[in-house]
Amino acid sequence: MLHKFNVSALNDYSQQFAHKVCDDFFAHNSVASGQHILNLTAIPQVNLFIISSLYDKWKADAEAFKSPFFDFESSEVKEALKQFMNVVSRKISVKREQLEPVLVEATKDTLVLLIDPNSYFNEIFRNQPNFTVTSDTIQQLRKYIRFNKFVPQSIAEAMADRAFVYVNQAIEWSEQAITQRTAELDSIDQWVAVFSEKAALDASSLLKKTNRPEPIVIPGEPQADQSFFDTLVEEPVANPVKLNELEPPRPVDVYVPPVPAFTPPAMPPTLHETVGGNGNAAKESLNERFRTEQASISSSYQKQPIASISQNIPLHQKFMFIHQLFGGSNSAYENAITELEQAPDFQTARGLITYKFASQHLWDMTGDTVGELLEIVKRRFGQ
Repeated sequence: MLHKFNVSALNDYSQQFAHKVCDDFFAHNSVASGQHILNLTAIPQVNLFIISSLYDKWKADAEAFKSPFFDFESSEVKEALKQFMNVVSRKISVKREQLEPVLVEATKDTLVLLIDPNSYFNEIFRNQPNFTVTSDTIQQLRKYIRFNKFVPQSIAEAMADRAFVYVNQAIEWSEQAITQRTAELDSIDQWVAVFSEKAALDASSLLKKTNRPEPIVIPGEPQADQSFFDTLVEEPVANPVKLNELEPPRPVDVYVPPVPAFTPPAMPPTLHETVGGNGNAAKESLNERFRTEQASISSSYQKQPIASISQNIPLHQKFMFIHQLFGGSNSAYENAITELEQAPDFQTARGLITYKFASQHLWDMTGDTVGELLEIVKRRFGQ
């Protein structure tokens, strides 16, 4: 079982570690270059998280160049801007006051990824826009993650050629990969010892597993027409283990002793039972026949296909959906129904319910209210 850090302790240690690293480095340097940062600490993952943060800032600066007064879609402008940004990326120069807070965050992220990878990936995926995880996001994770790197690799293989998946699906795949490949998790104790060489880290709440730390990989200098960020290469991974291969538990046979049959005593037929009969056998009462026929008609009606979801939700049911499924938000309800209406088929609509709305609003998928919404969606697609 993996142990989580206390948030306060995590923040305190990360600040202490970053401060000590910066003290040592800036005692001999005024600024940090890209190559400096790749070797800033003895923990490659910390260094790469700093580079990842700089990459995000580099992209944001590139976007800042765009203006409605100029044609930035022109191929000539695009190529010139690309070359300019690549040159800038090869001239990384960060002072201590800018680097230290980035190092603090990189240290926190590294410790969470090392100690509790489930929490790390869950947090990353839940913060994605539109509640989707794109293939580009997974590729970036593969590029910058070194601890427990098999997780984004497994998700990339599961996604295949899909451009995106919903957050719940990505989380499910990451948890499956961690469960199935526990032996490949990076050693907590070994890397805690490396952290402690710079600033003592209390390992009392950490797991006691030992693996050799990974060697520090230092990429070569970028080519003249290449971005510094493109020099980072993925490390080879072991043969993947396919997800969804966990064998389900087998049912256990339980002996149930036979119960002697009970035969109730015969009762004399009622007046309703004898109406219209021949007196030789009991018949259904008129009330029972009416109830049966009414239930049959109602059931058939509820299974008839419909052309619109919203127009077939009664007012009282709409209020129930809004308050029980969408936290009282009418706009969230309307947006969800519109998205379901526009789904091309039932599989897509069911995916929206299962992987998007259920996670956004914390639905109990076994609850009656979700079941009622799903039944209406089924009728919309003739299921």
